[in-house]
Amino acid sequence: MKKIQMKELKVYLGAILFLTVIVSCRKQLDVKPSSSLEVPASAVDFQALMDNTSKISQVWPYAGIAGGDESFVTTDTWLAAKVTERNAYVWDRNVFNDLDRNDWSLPYSVIYYANVVLEGAAKNGQSPGDWNNIRGQASFLRGYAYYQLAQEFCKAYDPATAATDAGLVLRESSDLNVKSVRSSVAQTYARMIADLSAAAPLLPLVAVVKTRPCRAAAYAMLARTYLSMGVYEKAGLYADSSLRLTGILIDYNKVNAGSRATFARFNDEVLFHTTSFPTAMLLPPKLMVDSNLYALYEAGDLRKTLFFKPQPGTSWFTFNGSYDGTVILFNGPASDEMYLVRAESEARGGNLTAALTDLNGLRKKRYASADYQPLAAGNEETVLSWILLERRRELLFRGLRWTDLRRLNREPALAKTLKKTVNGHLYELPPGDARYVWPIPQQVIGDTGMAQN
Repeated sequence: MKKIQMKELKVYLGAILFLTVIVSCRKQLDVKPSSSLEVPASAVDFQALMDNTSKISQVWPYAGIAGGDESFVTTDTWLAAKVTERNAYVWDRNVFNDLDRNDWSLPYSVIYYANVVLEGAAKNGQSPGDWNNIRGQASFLRGYAYYQLAQEFCKAYDPATAATDAGLVLRESSDLNVKSVRSSVAQTYARMIADLSAAAPLLPLVAVVKTRPCRAAAYAMLARTYLSMGVYEKAGLYADSSLRLTGILIDYNKVNAGSRATFARFNDEVLFHTTSFPTAMLLPPKLMVDSNLYALYEAGDLRKTLFFKPQPGTSWFTFNGSYDGTVILFNGPASDEMYLVRAESEARGGNLTAALTDLNGLRKKRYASADYQPLAAGNEETVLSWILLERRRELLFRGLRWTDLRRLNREPALAKTLKKTVNGHLYELPPGDARYVWPIPQQVIGDTGMAQN
């Protein structure tokens, strides 16, 4: 990414510092901005705000990873962890209350940035060109943030109850004096779809750097959103739109396992680069891959070597396959995910030939050439089970499993009870449990008077 010049930095530094104060202060959504702040005015200024990767790219929710079924930690690790990490792991209701920077506040800080940019573009961007791209990026970021928040703080989308289920606080301006009122789940998803849809035609086909969204990324996030809603036909259509722009798959036969990380950051499959907020318990060597998940990889599956690293002195493995190029967990949209979204849409629509074409096209790039065998079947249930199994093998630790559990729990044949044993105690999370919706930080409830989940 281009380095921000010092002259540009002076223009918007006040806004960045102000946002940092907002996130850390006690009144998280109700602080008046200072009139003495320097105000960004040019396209370069607003682009610089969105290029602040420490505030935009590396701040995304992690509780779903802690609470999911892809990993485990030892009792010693769990006991030594921070309160939020420890309680998220066992679905305890006392989460997000020990740190100001949490799964609620960090995405809302991105929403604040996006609103500042959108308002600045409306005021200053009278001509097209760079301004359209900036509007597109800001709309994308706001929709992206609402999606991430909804997966943790709203019930899974159910068309029968979405109009009455409690949704998010929808912030459409940077005015922090606006009262915080929760919308419905239906309104929340309508807002994120509107933002992502508005972004798509304004974004470039190729972004200057992958920490900025491109058009394929907007289509990918629409596909991901509709998949989470169970609207599979639209999910497939948007996945197809994304893949028609860029559907590159890495041939894992040409990848060598790395000692620190296997894959390069900004690799050819990445459409938009973001990571989960890094927390100590959710990184190697503390976080171990669930043994049942590891057992899903067959002989000849190159991911079994490329994704995992043996933990010395144990029979366990840590994850080494993040598309961040480090141990930090990548969670942005990528083309491999889109092939699986399109395949699932096709399978659920009865187009098994197309579903298997997408599924086998991905698998061919993941298995050793000598061991690869295409899958073939005439049964919709079988093909769908293969696709969902491939999601587990391919998309692990990307923050997607929690959403998959929530949506698939609505189908009795696919529902799963999660079980974890730590510190001598067995914890269980059955399908449809209220703990699939995380509580809003108590500080926010106290400051705003909103109803708690």
